[in-house]
Amino acid sequence: MFEKFKKYLLETDFVLLGIILALAFIGVVSIYSAGYNPYTQETDNFYKRQLIWLLLGLISFFVMSYINYRKLIRLVPIIYGIGILILLIVLILGHIKMGAQRWIGIGPFRLQPSEIFKIIWVLTLAWLFMDYDGKRLDLLKILQKSWMLIPPFLLVYEQPDLGTSLTYVAVWAMLLFILGVKRHVFIIAILAAAIILPVGWHNLHDYQKTRILVFLGFVQDKQGDGYHAEQSKVAVGSGGINGKGFLGGTQAHLSFLPESHTDFIYAVLNEEQGLIGGTTIILLFLFLIFKILNIAVKCKEASGKLIAICVACYVFFQFIVNAGMTVGILPIVGIPMPFVSYGGTSLLSFFTMMGIVNSVQLRRYSITE
Repeated sequence: MFEKFKKYLLETDFVLLGIILALAFIGVVSIYSAGYNPYTQETDNFYKRQLIWLLLGLISFFVMSYINYRKLIRLVPIIYGIGILILLIVLILGHIKMGAQRWIGIGPFRLQPSEIFKIIWVLTLAWLFMDYDGKRLDLLKILQKSWMLIPPFLLVYEQPDLGTSLTYVAVWAMLLFILGVKRHVFIIAILAAAIILPVGWHNLHDYQKTRILVFLGFVQDKQGDGYHAEQSKVAVGSGGINGKGFLGGTQAHLSFLPESHTDFIYAVLNEEQGLIGGTTIILLFLFLIFKILNIAVKCKEASGKLIAICVACYVFFQFIVNAGMTVGILPIVGIPMPFVSYGGTSLLSFFTMMGIVNSVQLRRYSITE
């Protein structure tokens, strides 16, 4: 067993690991800066917690690299069922914070099961579509293979956590687009959206409606409802080309920018490191997505390809949405930037997904055990 583990360790895709470690390191440094108080010259403990989760994430990366991803695929019905059960427990016994019931306590840690379910959703999609024959999917085929989206979406939406629930839908939709759907599916999807959107709008919470109205320009209150979005744009714009330097930002340090260590960490980075720092992050994410998709292309087995594609979709969607809402081109929906934003469960989940991708990479030329 040890020799096998050593073999896989030496064959690990260290380029893949290097990219995610670089992003995580940038995240820890930015989180440290976001919590810095220029008056006391002290910072909060968020960066220390992130380092602990980073260590746990590294362990998970190597453990999941060792485990054959095909064994996980075979266990999907069981894993999915356990995941749904935990999401139900969250709604009944979960820890409530700021009006949301999203966490469960395990010893000194608080886990956010909706983040963990992202791993399960990637495996579930690979399991559902592993018999894909290359033909464009019709509506019946999509409905047969997509019913498993409904339970996690509704359970997470009820927490309430619209942002995370939308990630499940987004990755599902992106995978369908990549696999290919028949023309009539697009027409039906547009008609369905026209019906669902008014109903969905009616069921949104007031703060969610306000965020959308602010984005669309119907609300101009920059000191009230539009405060978060405005301060984020100020932080990004004030960084210029070279930035104000490490610990040199003002928006986060003087408490103008709320949630600077989570949703708006990209604004902190842009203010202090400028356009150069922001562009570096973009390039790292593009390189990471390309690397994952390259593993998907080289994999000879269907479920491995699908796992890699779904993980790439997750990274792409969350990065684009987080960066987009930071600079004001998308509404604020509370989706963290992978590896960079503060959030232990999110960091652990993405490192785990990368470990599964590395497992695919290690077994990419084999179609058997």
